[in-house]
Amino acid sequence: SYRFAGILADDMGLGKTLQTLAVLSMTRVENEPSLVVCPKSLLYNWKNEAQKFAPSLKVLVYDGSPIERAAFRAEIPKHDLIVMSYNTLKKDEEYFARAEVRFNYAVLDEAQFIKNHATKSAQIAKRLNARFRLALTGTPLENNVSEIWSVFDFLMPGFLCSYADFSKRFHKPIMDKSDAA
Repeated sequence: SYRFAGILADDMGLGKTLQTLAVLSMTRVENEPSLVVCPKSLLYNWKNEAQKFAPSLKVLVYDGSPIERAAFRAEIPKHDLIVMSYNTLKKDEEYFARAEVRFNYAVLDEAQFIKNHATKSAQIAKRLNARFRLALTGTPLENNVSEIWSVFDFLMPGFLCSYADFSKRFHKPIMDKSDAA
């Protein structure tokens, strides 16, 4: 009811994909699939895991040439789960950032792909129209605290204030002074 989002941040192999598939299976909405954006190397892992652990989910791997992807667009509402890569999301930004393209869940697997808020991947992911959002990552924070701001800006825009305020209140004191006042 509060539209909170979620982040699963743990080591590889502890079940982020399985937990996500369980949620997506339990919360299906007709004609409003969920979307998983992941590295290209994981596209078919998601499909295989869904077939094994959530066989009732109709999965579409949205990949291929521009002509193939254009043909897939008509198929999207007929599926429960769409799986695509970050690179494909960038290529098809014009379609997926449209307000009428709506998803039940937008899930970012390996969410560290959007750790830099200024990248095109981060900006496009944040424009996805979804009821709920999840971020899955084994490394929510690699180099500095602003990375977690970018992930939370996808999950719940404004929750950690603006980037300028976050930088002033948290990033600079932590990174520059080790949070020493």
